[in-house]
Amino acid sequence: MTTTTPGGQVQIVPMTLGTAEVRLQVGGSPVSIGRVGSSNGRWFWQHRDGEQSSPVAESRTQAATMLADYHRAFKPQPVASARPMKRLLFA
Repeated sequence: MTTTTPGGQVQIVPMTLGTAEVRLQVGGSPVSIGRVGSSNGRWFWQHRDGEQSSPVAESRTQAATMLADYHRAFKPQPVASARPMKRLLFA
């Protein structure tokens, strides 16, 4: 079962009762950005690069949204360009 947040951007794919994979839609394809997990009744997120929060969220959806916000804010996104970038060989 996959859960999608109201914005339709974040997908939560449950793995176990206490863990789930988090995906974002990028160019029409889902891309895994990390996972969320629970500890002592609170939820934390872990980015695919290894960064992790403390257990701060009250729900799995809230933790997934926090992970997506972190990813959008701190991880560079590829920019699609109609023309290839030209580089100067000499300055």
